Amino acid sequence: MAKQETKIHEFDPVIYPYKLWVIIDKSPTIIADRFNEYTNEPIHFIETDTAKAEAFTMPVVHKENPHYGVLLFFRSRKSMTYELVAHESSHAAKYLFEHIGAEIKEHEPFEYVIGWIAGCCEKVKKNKL
Repeated sequence: MAKQETKIHEFDPVIYPYKLWVIIDKSPTIIADRFNEYTNEPIHFIETDTAKAEAFTMPVVHKENPHYGVLLFFRSRKSMTYELVAHESSHAAKYLFEHIGAEIKEHEPFEYVIGWIAGCCEKVKKNKL
């Protein structure tokens, strides 16, 4: 049986100028194929740098249509526990707020973004897109 192509799930918060991508796969190599670092430099060593992580979050720029965004990577649906999704959603929200120059001290917008990101992860986990 052929390996199914990795799906990159893209979300647009509409009110903020960035994208959110969620990927579930055993290997993060697709990231370097489709995205650059936040600085628009190529991504190197993605597999070795993340080998022991069940999940990670990173700010990226899409190569095809240079949108800035944050990518959340999970090695499996099973690894998408409430605790890990909350943790990675917090990282993602911080990257996004840094990008737009907003301060976290304005609590409600920051908490809203964390909830929205976690909700996107839940949709991907349950395949309810």
